[in-house]
Amino acid sequence: MAESSFYQFQGDPDDEAAWQTFVAANSESTGDKQTQGASHSATLSTFYELFLILIIGAALVGTVLWQQNTQQIAALESEVQTLEKQLADAETAPENQAFSDDVLSSTALAHPPVYQVLETQFLRLVVETEMANVANAIAPELDYAYGQLRADLDLIGAPVGEKINILLVTDGADYAAGAYTKLDVIIVDWTNYGVPGQEAGRQFAQVLYRDVHSELARRLLHRALTVRHISPSWAVVITHLYAYLEQDPVNTGIEALPEYKVQQRQDAQWLSPNAAHLSREPDDWMYPDYMLAHTVADSLIEYILVTYGRESVPRLLDAMSGANDWNGVAPAAFGIPPAQFEAEWRAYLAKHYPIDANHIQPY
Repeated sequence: MAESSFYQFQGDPDDEAAWQTFVAANSESTGDKQTQGASHSATLSTFYELFLILIIGAALVGTVLWQQNTQQIAALESEVQTLEKQLADAETAPENQAFSDDVLSSTALAHPPVYQVLETQFLRLVVETEMANVANAIAPELDYAYGQLRADLDLIGAPVGEKINILLVTDGADYAAGAYTKLDVIIVDWTNYGVPGQEAGRQFAQVLYRDVHSELARRLLHRALTVRHISPSWAVVITHLYAYLEQDPVNTGIEALPEYKVQQRQDAQWLSPNAAHLSREPDDWMYPDYMLAHTVADSLIEYILVTYGRESVPRLLDAMSGANDWNGVAPAAFGIPPAQFEAEWRAYLAKHYPIDANHIQPY
């Protein structure tokens, strides 16, 4: 009789053999299912462990980034507090609008430059805090001079667009080479003037004012010229016109001129505007004497501005746009015959720049 681990049959041997075969087959199937179930559980366990590791890694990375951001925010807050303190110190500094001797301090820059914006009716000055007192001192005077010259040149009705931007910095080269030049910004490197002490503040402000005013006058004259068709042959007259317009105010009289200028005024009395060929084509190599043209033109512009005022400049420019020589300019600009204008011009020169007995004629 055959034996089995589950049951024992005491009957037909064939039935017992069949039963043993059935039992063996079912035992293998159950073992396979148990093995598959155990493998599936191990896989899920592995995935769960990897997921936990991923969560822990993400948390660690987030913690590190949060700490870095916190440190950056703290550093930025500290920098903002420093800048606010500098701005408060600059705002409480004493202001002087009359070119005082203490408009400039000689303190060194301890931090990167901090800029202030000063706006007037026509100008916008962007200046470093160290130069704020100087800018405050010259800004009102510059604005008034610009507005006055704009009116004298009859440009009030012309659109001027945005305010004139003036950048007052310690290193103009870095700005001049960039987009500021394309935007037509006036760039002033104030370190080119030196760094004066308290006693030299007045002179520093005056020199800075003079140079900025010169650039403003150049722009206004350029605008006045672009709305007219003036021949390049009048370049000598235009050059000396600009030389006077850039001055503020126009200084005249024998005591205000250097000796060589006085000599030129005396030489001009031997000449006439037409004989000096004030209108000439550029690079005209047959021109008789280029210096004589400058001598006469300089004295003519002085006489016109003193006698007729700067408000006569638009009439002068209009006349030059339609005339080929000075005989055509004088009647159109001043309403008098050329001979009368020349006689009055000579009388002015003789009064202010008398010729002594030893004076030698320039030709």
